[in-house]
Amino acid sequence: MQNLTEGNIFKTLVKYSAPIVLGDLLQASYSSIDALWVGRLIGADALAAISASGPIMFLIIALVIGIAIATVIMVGQAYGMGDMKFLEKILVNSYMTVAILCILISTLSIVFSGSILKFINTPEVIRADAQKFLVIIFAGLIFMFSFNWFSGVLRGLGDSKTPFMLLIISIVLNIILAPVLITGAFGLFPKLGIAGSALATVISQLLTTVYAFIYLAKKNVLLNIFKWNYRFDFAIIKKMFAIGVPVSLQMMINALSAVIIVSFVNRFGPSVIAAFGIGMRIDQFSFMPAMSLGSSVTAMVSQHIGAGKQEKIPEIMFNAMLLSLGFALFFYIPVNLFPHQIASIFTSGAPVGAELGKYFRLDSPTYFAYAAMFAIQGVIRGAGDTIPLTIISLITLLIFRAGIVWGLVSFTHLNQSGIWAGMVISIYVGMILSYLYYKYGNWKQKSLAQLEKKEALGSTEAK
Repeated sequence: MQNLTEGNIFKTLVKYSAPIVLGDLLQASYSSIDALWVGRLIGADALAAISASGPIMFLIIALVIGIAIATVIMVGQAYGMGDMKFLEKILVNSYMTVAILCILISTLSIVFSGSILKFINTPEVIRADAQKFLVIIFAGLIFMFSFNWFSGVLRGLGDSKTPFMLLIISIVLNIILAPVLITGAFGLFPKLGIAGSALATVISQLLTTVYAFIYLAKKNVLLNIFKWNYRFDFAIIKKMFAIGVPVSLQMMINALSAVIIVSFVNRFGPSVIAAFGIGMRIDQFSFMPAMSLGSSVTAMVSQHIGAGKQEKIPEIMFNAMLLSLGFALFFYIPVNLFPHQIASIFTSGAPVGAELGKYFRLDSPTYFAYAAMFAIQGVIRGAGDTIPLTIISLITLLIFRAGIVWGLVSFTHLNQSGIWAGMVISIYVGMILSYLYYKYGNWKQKSLAQLEKKEALGSTEAK
């Protein structure tokens, strides 16, 4: 555990966020590895199948992710207050809630995966493979969330190194297992194709989760799930949902927007779908540092609020934004210079490379908007004020993005370029609205109200 409220802001941010940035870049490579193995070992259609399934996975995961983020916020503020009993109750109730939601969502997702793929116009030639991939991933959803839950809690406690270590273990396992299960290498396993890629992901997350349970139980008594007092505290759960539901709604809006985009992309055939899938995976390498720094801002801001040091918040945001813009520039240059070479890593199809070049030319300016927006939203989220961000996402991603993409595709000759242009415009609108709320909104007052309520709740629980 680490106190994030002491010392130089920039040094603390860099030291704390470095493992998170590296870990999330590795997480981006995790999904890219799947795409690389599938594209190289099976073909472009199989690559298109996992590309079509990606936004659906994100949509389903978004249903639970809000509780995980609410946990990080509440853990950070409780730790900043120094209330360990309250902190333990937060951990217990959060994990029980996440586990129950995971089991319910996994079951429903497996049952309706085929209908969802059909609804978003997934081409029939890739639909069976996409459904096969989704069903296996959803069957192992509990392992994914257990792993990410532990990582989020540790980050809220100021420990960003242990989640990084666990992620490396998971990625190494996936790198080893994916080609073996896809091709049936060495005659040890049957040739599973695209199902092997999904199964490699689930098995690697399962093994890493088991290791995390054992390792963390030995490291910190607070994280020993075998010694927890499993009792529901509905006051804490209510608070988690109050913070987490708007976050989940925001993530669901993001995911639903991506599903809508994919439904437009699916009109233009497997080459465009594959290019979009590659482009989104490469985009992650730019988005992830900004997202990681944004989540670092959330953890730091929550601890500063818990410790009553709100005056340092602008400096935290400024430093995070500066670092994020540097990462954005670093990735912007190569994707525009070498799109065909990037495409050739995943598949040998020339049409995919040409489509990827068009995608990057229009899409890559979003890197700079995301860099600024995630830093700003990290502050607002760290204050526990999550509803306005949900409203901003609703305006920019569902109403504005979906509307402008529909208009450009339906009433111009831009075709898929209209999709990429609509994505860029909507993100810049989101960045501007986020800044306006940071500048003129009442998130500061809400952060003080959240703190007062937590102090009261912690005092009540102590009695």
